[in-house]
Amino acid sequence: MFFLFGKSERSIARWFWFTLIGVPLGLMTWWFLRWFFLPSYERTSAVVIEVPRSEAKRPPIKKDDFKKLKGIGPKGAAVLYQARVYSFEQLGLMKLENLERILKSNNLPSTGAAFWQKQARLAAAEEWKLLEKLQK
Repeated sequence: MFFLFGKSERSIARWFWFTLIGVPLGLMTWWFLRWFFLPSYERTSAVVIEVPRSEAKRPPIKKDDFKKLKGIGPKGAAVLYQARVYSFEQLGLMKLENLERILKSNNLPSTGAAFWQKQARLAAAEEWKLLEKLQK
């Protein structure tokens, strides 16, 4: 019997404790270091959590009548609504370049875009008398 001679009993005990404690500790260290040096997007879980949307309906959007402005007809108003411009305030505050781009992409003349914005600012402020003066 090999383990009965002298120091061999200790060596079996050392190998036993090394196997019992050292190997799992080494595996845990390897796993942690591998995880620690991964990019953050790979560390996150692959589980996607779906958040249910509220089933309540959105309140209806109040659309201002753009046909009150001189130079905007039904087609121009429809183009603005399609571009998600619904109010005089939105029309008055949007960048002129964006408004011209919307009009050009829908084959409408963009020459009166700055004038439309002036009118829209007055309509948003409910300055109807000044708007009528400007339109004359």
